[in-house]
Amino acid sequence: MVIIDGRGDYENCSGSSPAEMRLWTSPQHERRPLTAGTDRQRRTTGEGRLPDDDRMPGRQGPRRPYPGYAGRGHRAGSVPSALLQSSTHRRLGEFFLPASVILAGVLLVVAFAFIVSRAMRDDEADSAIPLPQPPALGELTVPPSDQGVIPLPSPSSTAPSEPPATTTPPSRKTRPPVADHDLDIRRAAVPQLVDLSGEGRLDWVHWGEQGTFSLERAAGGDFQILEGAPTAPRQRHAFSPQRFRWSGGSPVAASDGTRVGIHTCGEDNGFDLTVPAGRSERTLRLYVGALAARGKLTARLSTGGDSRSGTLEQRDDPMSTAVFVVTYRAPEDGTLRLSWNTEESFSSGCGGVALQAATLR
Repeated sequence: MVIIDGRGDYENCSGSSPAEMRLWTSPQHERRPLTAGTDRQRRTTGEGRLPDDDRMPGRQGPRRPYPGYAGRGHRAGSVPSALLQSSTHRRLGEFFLPASVILAGVLLVVAFAFIVSRAMRDDEADSAIPLPQPPALGELTVPPSDQGVIPLPSPSSTAPSEPPATTTPPSRKTRPPVADHDLDIRRAAVPQLVDLSGEGRLDWVHWGEQGTFSLERAAGGDFQILEGAPTAPRQRHAFSPQRFRWSGGSPVAASDGTRVGIHTCGEDNGFDLTVPAGRSERTLRLYVGALAARGKLTARLSTGGDSRSGTLEQRDDPMSTAVFVVTYRAPEDGTLRLSWNTEESFSSGCGGVALQAATLR
């Protein structure tokens, strides 16, 4: 017979039967052969089983395997097939079974909630109050009114009806008849001293005080007297026998009396002016001169009508001066256009027309 102690040593015990052979791994048991009687007694009392290592006094560490464990120096014993089953299979089975039960419960609850919600919607649809529909045209009935029936007059009691009054459509606003154009030019002599600021209540201008292209005017005249684009040749002169004074001017504020002005040379050269026109009568005074030439003044309203003209001629020296008084009125707002040009020059040098000042009132 072979006895294996806790250290894995072998001891030969010949003559022992297989039933007497037992493995003891505990070092606390002494090595002794097991007899048949002792074996039967231990089978009866339970001593033939492996001791519980966890409950053995003085034993610490992991639980030893069953006697059939085939470790180093041990022989593999007979182990039940249930114990040899894979632990992985057991764990999967333990997980899938509860999960299947929980999933079936959830699906059951969801199906029940769906059935209840569908039933409630069907009940609400059945119990909804239908909207009132408009009656058909043939079924429309007019509720009786509280007023009495107004009796209609009989044909015998009706008086002959008068013909319906004819209404005239409202007439459009017509503009008042347009007044005739009023335009007149007359020539007059120039006084020795002309007060521009006192004469021109609406506007006044003077040419040439500071240079050939300078223009002195009323500071509050709103630029009613305007000159067009100047033509060449253009020169500054001091040949005027009369003097011109002003106050409240710009850029020259005042002057006690000046004889300067501007003039052109050659035929068809001159000056162009414009002033506003309207229903009110206005008067423009234009102070001009002629030097070895004949000048022509032409005036025309932009609103229509015939033009008017006047002339000034001087064949010899010195320069001749005059004032053209232009009185005008237009049927509507417009402008008065004037041109003072050299119609004919009598000098091979610089015969032409001159311009000193203008006032508007």
